[in-house]
Amino acid sequence: MNNITQRQLLPAMLSLVRARTLAYRRAKRCQAFVLALNLLLPVASAAAAVFMPDARPAIAVCALLLGIFDVTAIDAWMKARLKVGAKLQEEFDCEVLDIDWNEFVAGTKMDAEASYEDGCRTLNDVDEKRLRDWYPVVVAETSLEVARVICQRENLVYDSDLRVAYRRVLFWFVVVFVVVFSAASLAFNPSFMSLVLALVPAAPALTWALRENKRQGDTLETLTRLKAESEKLLKATINGVDAAEAKRRSRELQDAIFGHRLSSSLVFDWLYNLLRPRLEAKLVHGAKRWVDEAKRSGT
Repeated sequence: MNNITQRQLLPAMLSLVRARTLAYRRAKRCQAFVLALNLLLPVASAAAAVFMPDARPAIAVCALLLGIFDVTAIDAWMKARLKVGAKLQEEFDCEVLDIDWNEFVAGTKMDAEASYEDGCRTLNDVDEKRLRDWYPVVVAETSLEVARVICQRENLVYDSDLRVAYRRVLFWFVVVFVVVFSAASLAFNPSFMSLVLALVPAAPALTWALRENKRQGDTLETLTRLKAESEKLLKATINGVDAAEAKRRSRELQDAIFGHRLSSSLVFDWLYNLLRPRLEAKLVHGAKRWVDEAKRSGT
């Protein structure tokens, strides 16, 4: 009853998703590199406590400088990559879901030349397979208006579930990190000054984890609100709201989704890959439930 599942498999659409994937991947690798440096500093401090005690203050200063550099330079670069990825995903959604591009919210589209090289690259077999069927094929069984909102809702649900799991990982990371490094420091030298010198190099890693945890909490609040709005729109669409009105309201919802993508922080690929099979099964199940409800209503 609609051609969403066919549109998402067009070469131009697959190129957009491929370029988006690579834009986010570069940002995630940068984030992982900075985190690795932040984790190495406390290890270096612990080693220095045994072999070079005089080097520990210098390591603490390096940790503080890395934290400043992260906030001032790296964070800005990451936000720029997020903007590229969000724009590419927005263009994909607008084309596949038949939503008008909103230049006031998203600005102009990415230049075709800017994403050409990434769009033409060939990823590994697993990644190439993941580019296909971005939205569940079951949405083809209902009207475009209903299918469009189902896809928007499933975007939000998938993202929310992923971030709930990520927030748990961040919480336990902080707990284990503090306990392990405090215990190691006190084992080598049971003094308050030794504990302080051990925790100062750990400050950037702890700051990052606490900041990410707070960001994920804020993001989840936004996702919960947007999911509720998407379900209101979905119910209205199933009940027979005018097609033009449904499209207008979907555009408003998409504006909010784009804003969320611009401001939300990244989730590491290892967690995404670990949870993907379970989350995709939930996504298909959820989409089918709404499709079935639409069929019962005759839409």
